[in-house]
Amino acid sequence: MSEAMAQRQGQDEPALHEDFEVQMKQLQNKLAWIEEHGSKADCVQAIEGLEGLVSSFRYHQAGLAHQLEKQVVREHEDRGTSIDDQTRGAASTFALARKQSPQGVRNFLVNCRILFEDTPNFAAACSRGEFTEAQAQAILTPLQDVRAVRRAEFDEIYALTPDMFESMGPKQIKETVQQFVLGYTSDPESKKQKSTEENRHVRFHVDEDAGYVKLSGELPLIAGLALKMYLREEARKLKKQGDPRTLAQIKADLLTSYMLAGEATKMPIALNVGLIMTDRALFLGEREPAFLEGYGFISAQTAREWIGGHQIPNQQTFEEMEAKLTPEFIEQIEVMTELTRLYTAPGNQELISMDSKARIFPEKLKKFIRIRDRHCRTPFCDGMVEEIDHVVQHARGGPTSVYNGDGRCSLCNKAKESAGWYEYVTLKGPHSMVICPGSSMSYHSTAPPAAGYAHKPFPQMMCDSNWISGVKEQLTNHLGPDPLAN
Repeated sequence: MSEAMAQRQGQDEPALHEDFEVQMKQLQNKLAWIEEHGSKADCVQAIEGLEGLVSSFRYHQAGLAHQLEKQVVREHEDRGTSIDDQTRGAASTFALARKQSPQGVRNFLVNCRILFEDTPNFAAACSRGEFTEAQAQAILTPLQDVRAVRRAEFDEIYALTPDMFESMGPKQIKETVQQFVLGYTSDPESKKQKSTEENRHVRFHVDEDAGYVKLSGELPLIAGLALKMYLREEARKLKKQGDPRTLAQIKADLLTSYMLAGEATKMPIALNVGLIMTDRALFLGEREPAFLEGYGFISAQTAREWIGGHQIPNQQTFEEMEAKLTPEFIEQIEVMTELTRLYTAPGNQELISMDSKARIFPEKLKKFIRIRDRHCRTPFCDGMVEEIDHVVQHARGGPTSVYNGDGRCSLCNKAKESAGWYEYVTLKGPHSMVICPGSSMSYHSTAPPAAGYAHKPFPQMMCDSNWISGVKEQLTNHLGPDPLAN
């Protein structure tokens, strides 16, 4: 028995703990009955209810951690100690109480500060158990990179669109918040990326006992992304042709074969990149982040450099100097790039659709759906899109169209064939669907907006399209009357 446990047994239990014991006993009795006699629907509802209860308790645990940190700071102020770090000791104390390592707890306490001091609307949702701890951390961690006023601004956006994180897993949630953050950290992110490009390297580690060589390294974004996508597509092609090797083995063999044969200085790679960027960010210099297929969100400034063929020298930004042509961006890898332009209606955030009359989805339609969905469409699954399939099965009359198509990871695509599982599309734009996994529960899944971090209502979308008229008027006044106007 630990010393702390022995001390607690010698003391009177606080009233709060007594209340917990009574409520927990009642809850355990109910759960025990469901575990023995519950139906499928009862089990699913109990699991979801428990998850909400745990999430609510995690919120209160975070509130206690925030209060603990404030008390530690007050003690240091009163004693005049730890002037350089007044939160010293708070992380370790919290970690002991929660029976975990103190590694990463300081970052957790920073997020608690943001939650209770800067984001009251989001905190209220957490108190109701609407977000798991992992989901809450995915929202709060990126907000550390912006000032408190920007966090409050994001909290107001969340209050206006409380369903912006509906059915998202932690990875998708983090990407959504990063879009907001990148709008205010575009220049620092651009500089950071350039510094990482300077640190590119490859390392080999020989393990004589195991008999293998471990390859690790860091490549510039375009070069690394080109290599990743090329190996993935080539491996899939060979696998479809009946290659008995695993996908991982094929990728390893392709990589080593190119390294050991052919021209040593260049590796020809055919790269087809999908880049989603608003017209305002591309032509008017706004800071809405762009989405790069296979990677995620990048700053608008970086995307403009790639599209324009101009690279800003290291430690410089558009605001600091004019962009100038530089030598070839990639020195060791020659990339033949095909740019797929996916347009949206002015002011709209939804991608234009594509259809097919064939039973099998054609490659271009698959690519469109893969870019539209970004992640597996099963709620809370952060898996990458591996398979494109019908929402309503083709055997049940479901058409082969962008509206009746969705992207899934291979595991989730197999799960939808279970008995009693059915799905259907509710909205075409934004593409939304309902998933019923054979129980009384149902879940909504909405494709992320092509640009921005929340779907806009139709009236607001119409208002936003008015910016085009203003731009046209400015160009006309500057360049003179349009000769084709009459």
